Amino acid sequence: MRGTFRRGGAAIAAVAALSAGGLVLATAGSASASSWLTVQTGAAVFKEPNLAAGTVGVPDLWSGDLLLADCWSTGQNLNNRGNIWYHTIDERYLHLGGLETTVTGWTYAPYVDGSAAANGSIPHC
Repeated sequence: MRGTFRRGGAAIAAVAALSAGGLVLATAGSASASSWLTVQTGAAVFKEPNLAAGTVGVPDLWSGDLLLADCWSTGQNLNNRGNIWYHTIDERYLHLGGLETTVTGWTYAPYVDGSAAANGSIPHC
């Protein structure tokens, strides 16, 4: 598992500017788009789109934190809320003073935004 933890400076300012505007980012050389999403309910980042896979080892996301998702896929259905999971490539923890991590994993979409981004903001993986 490879990732980066960083705090402060221009990186946080750039993330804040992008997230405040709801900007959709396109990655160079790729047809996929990434979107900053605001977490509505506490969520964790998992190794695969199911609980049995375990988490990737970053802090849990709280309501108001942000994550950068580049696509969605199906996985485990939790509490009959659906089976949509976001492929998460970056996490920003506002509740931890703006800590940002770039650890890749999967986050359960109903706990992020009710799976709304899977309806067009981000593509299917």
